[in-house]
Amino acid sequence: MGRERILVCGAGAIGGLFAGKLARAGLDVTVLARGAWADHLREQGLTLRDALRGTTETSHPRVIEELRADDRYDFVLVVMQRQQVDAVLPILARNASPNLVFVVNTASGHAQWAEAVGRGRIMIGFPSAGGERRDGVVECFVGKGIARVFQSTTFGELDGAHTPRLRRLVAMFRDAGFSPTWSRHIGDWQRTHVAVVLAIAWALYRHDCDPVALARAPQDLRAMVIAIREGFACLGALGHRITPAKLRYFYLPTAVLVGVFRLAMRTRLVEVAMARHTRNARPEMERLRDEFLALADTAGVAMPGARALYGAAGSGA
Repeated sequence: MGRERILVCGAGAIGGLFAGKLARAGLDVTVLARGAWADHLREQGLTLRDALRGTTETSHPRVIEELRADDRYDFVLVVMQRQQVDAVLPILARNASPNLVFVVNTASGHAQWAEAVGRGRIMIGFPSAGGERRDGVVECFVGKGIARVFQSTTFGELDGAHTPRLRRLVAMFRDAGFSPTWSRHIGDWQRTHVAVVLAIAWALYRHDCDPVALARAPQDLRAMVIAIREGFACLGALGHRITPAKLRYFYLPTAVLVGVFRLAMRTRLVEVAMARHTRNARPEMERLRDEFLALADTAGVAMPGARALYGAAGSGA
């Protein structure tokens, strides 16, 4: 594989993680950033700190503050929260790069993006990763091993094809130290993911995003599991498949799942990979909640448990 030219559009925790890992893998990486963060990256580079092991690594990707129409990259990674995407669509539409990889949560599908930038340019991805940018350092976690039971870094084409560019993208992330895979049903994959993360996020909001406090509240963990199952039922009613199939473990007995999550919520992994993002992503979770409830209305599915959970947040509301 040649030396791919990569632009990371969205220099938050996950965008920074992608940029740092891909740059250290030898790819030609550019970061679109502005203001003080752009200055920091130029002067001091991009430092990643492994949130579990405490090790650090620094890379020096190129930095731009504006994407011009004639700038051309092999892949543009659009890594941002759902409510931020609309503002960049006109910029991406004017740009000449052929492959736009949207690493964005969404429950409403990709029609708006396809209309704005062209369906053939769009690819979809999502990481098994988490983190937070603080004090000039991206503290992060990359999901490998047992973490893949919950989620793998996954990419896909809108039409489900296993294309040469998709194989290139997966190989690129594998070389960068991720454990990527691909899906023939990436739209269903995303909606399934939203059904899960919404329930976890709003359960965490009941406890001000403190996962240990949530672990001590089995009634809220039970509400979380019920909301996930209701979300799956909504997707099924609309003809969407639950994917990846491994997530069917959410149909295990409720008491078993509550016991597992009581343990998981006390781990450093959940704090880094779930709680920190949830804490910093309230506007995104509100947007995703509204999108998902619109799906439920379309399907005529009541989702009483999920609606109660989404509307019963604690002091962070």
